[in-house]
Amino acid sequence: MVKFCLQCKNAFWGGDVCPKCEGDIPLLDAARPENQKYLPELNIDVRPKYFARSAMLLTCFGFIMALPLGMFIFIRGMSFSDNLILWAGVGIGTVIAVSWGCWAASHKLFDKQMEAVESKALDKEPQLD
Repeated sequence: MVKFCLQCKNAFWGGDVCPKCEGDIPLLDAARPENQKYLPELNIDVRPKYFARSAMLLTCFGFIMALPLGMFIFIRGMSFSDNLILWAGVGIGTVIAVSWGCWAASHKLFDKQMEAVESKALDKEPQLD
């Protein structure tokens, strides 16, 4: 479960005290009802991390699926005609197009999601590490 430190605003997987802060600063579990009151304060610090993860997943999906799709198009095209140059170019172009398209889509998705965070954070810099 994800826990948050109110002092340094970092997220950690488990534990009772913050490993970055000096002293024994307790970590809060955001899923507990008694800690729900701290969520607006943590919202600016935590949401960019989840938005970045969703963008990374979309990019990773594009890179992973691009190669099998390009190979499928190449093999399928070669079964219809023996034009190696044409189908190799179409296959490689598909790999590049799908990879770049998913990367560009994840970049736009992250920027769109961050607009809401940046508009709420008038006096606070979002934590992007």
